[in-house]
Amino acid sequence: MFYIVDNTVSLLDIAETPWQQVLDRVRSECKDFFGAVILDALGFEGMCNGYALLTVPDELRENWVNAHYGDLLRKSFAAVFGSEFVDYRIRQIAPSDPIPEIRLAMPVIPRVVEAPKPPKRPKQPLALYARYTFENFVEGECNSTAFRACQAVADNPGDPALNPLFVYGESGLGKTHLLQSIAAKIQKSRPEASIAYCHAYDFLRDATAMASALHNKTGNVRELAQKFRERYELCDVLLLDDVQLLEKGLWTQDRLAILIRHLRAEGKQVVISCDRHPSLFKVVDTDNEQRGSSRSSIPSISKKLLAPLASCVAVGIDEPDLATRMNLISKKSENLPFAKADREEICRYLSMPPRKNVRLIEGLLNFLGAMNMFCKADLNLNSVKRLVAPSEHGGHMELTAKNIAEAVALEYRIEVCELSSKRQSAAISTPRKVAMYLCRELTTDSLQNIGAMFCRDYATVIAAINSLKKQMEKDASLARRVQDIRYMLEA
Repeated sequence: MFYIVDNTVSLLDIAETPWQQVLDRVRSECKDFFGAVILDALGFEGMCNGYALLTVPDELRENWVNAHYGDLLRKSFAAVFGSEFVDYRIRQIAPSDPIPEIRLAMPVIPRVVEAPKPPKRPKQPLALYARYTFENFVEGECNSTAFRACQAVADNPGDPALNPLFVYGESGLGKTHLLQSIAAKIQKSRPEASIAYCHAYDFLRDATAMASALHNKTGNVRELAQKFRERYELCDVLLLDDVQLLEKGLWTQDRLAILIRHLRAEGKQVVISCDRHPSLFKVVDTDNEQRGSSRSSIPSISKKLLAPLASCVAVGIDEPDLATRMNLISKKSENLPFAKADREEICRYLSMPPRKNVRLIEGLLNFLGAMNMFCKADLNLNSVKRLVAPSEHGGHMELTAKNIAEAVALEYRIEVCELSSKRQSAAISTPRKVAMYLCRELTTDSLQNIGAMFCRDYATVIAAINSLKKQMEKDASLARRVQDIRYMLEA
């Protein structure tokens, strides 16, 4: 029911007005930590020719509403007003001016003003490692998909087929290398592009500083908001490294979710790296999360951030396989003075033990380089074996016949007990010969003890070892395989 007073309308029940319905819908769908402050200052003058006329007290809130709540407002107005709604318009009013009440009569159409020119997108200074380029990345079976996906993004940033791109894998496998390679290539091929590359802690710091200033009404909120907007919202490419470190900032995760949706809607490229697939996070509802809740070993992710991440193209990086380890060591040891005749064997020897990530390989090569520089150690195969061998007191177990038998069985994918069985098929007899040969070469056990390990007498052991030696002279691939097992055991 309405009472007309001085051409304005007083509402008996404001909760039933269409504007309040719109506002309730917007609040229910956008509960980020800026929403309450921004939406409280938003006023409504009425409808004019299908346009909803809104008011805000300053330019900051006008820009924020347009950038972050525009789609929600349009969706909510359309739901309440139906086909009558065309779009909304915002004008600024001085904070001291009273916000006008809803008018019954059609308001005067606001004067047409020239649309503001799009803001100039400032270029961000990039702190990149010079060696982190696609040319220096060693591609292998363990990382091929992620490598090619990142190359495709660098060639065509903003392609909906790869936007956002989510690169995941454990620490030290090359995620940062790939993200910085994207930045370096785009910077070179598209010098006009604005690229934001940052660590998760940088984003957490910037978002928290702005939120704190806005909530506590301290500091220069406008300046902080403008810096945040210039760095993140106006960029052409956002590269965010180690997003799992935002675990403690669930509200910041919500802010990141809004940013990802905004950039994606604008056709801007987003690439995120993480130490795990999004499905492996503990999902938290930030609206119902209680402070001081029990801690979990599984990092948390908010429901609002999970939504855009779940729609990402997720590509993983695994631990380097043997071929990739060999290529890595060969490439990264080019400047090490390995003995020329032994270089290939040294690279193969160093690559045999499974190493979980690239950093372990780089650390090993740095150690060898330091030993050569400061101790004048020769880097032939024998000296490298001596340098990288575990120290006497390093907790390394001395090789035994049992250790060797287990390693051989693992390599040939058979059970250890089959080595001591009576079976004589090539699939069993060859690994048995290899195990006996390596036991003789790498342990001080007598022939009788070696034979007892495999339920054979010492004469059978001698015959098996001599037979394997003749086979290796004729079969280079067998000799190579036996040598690789030996390298693995020695390392």
